[in-house]
Amino acid sequence: MAQRTFYLGIDLGTTNSAAAVFDGERISVVRTTQGTLLTPSIVRYDSRGALTIGAKAAKFLDSDPKNTRSEFKRLMGTSSKLDFPSAKLSRLPEELSAEVLRSLRNDVKDQYGFLPEQAVISVPALFELPQSAATTKAALLAGFTKVELIQEPIASALAAGWTASEGVGFWLVYDLGGGTFDASLLET
Repeated sequence: MAQRTFYLGIDLGTTNSAAAVFDGERISVVRTTQGTLLTPSIVRYDSRGALTIGAKAAKFLDSDPKNTRSEFKRLMGTSSKLDFPSAKLSRLPEELSAEVLRSLRNDVKDQYGFLPEQAVISVPALFELPQSAATTKAALLAGFTKVELIQEPIASALAAGWTASEGVGFWLVYDLGGGTFDASLLET
């Protein structure tokens, strides 16, 4: 029996992240271990250095804000480190993004029985080389061996069903993200 090929797409968001698997016929959004479709892009280290990601980490945003970080995607591509004083740790934004990506990767393993090595990750249209390089580095740190980046408006147009057979035309694509707003004009 031939092995099925799966393709993994990830939206590494400022506020929330999500993953979807395409098996050649159907696209399925990957559920988290809590059964939700979104993983909050939030990371927390406690005083023992134990890591918490996603919805469980979000519970500590108000009660332990010094050791719980969100919106670190805004710092991707910079040398800014985020401190976790209780654990006496500092992490770069791409290291925190890697933890979110690792969590999504493990959700795929839990749901589909395999640990993906390759992924397509969407990035804001205005990400420049440093931000894109940091996103690629985060994916490699998360255990992916190959990653391709796609701009969010292009991913949105493809998800909406655009195909080359539709002929010449223009698409106005809005991306109302949690941390960015993109409006892009695509010409086909």
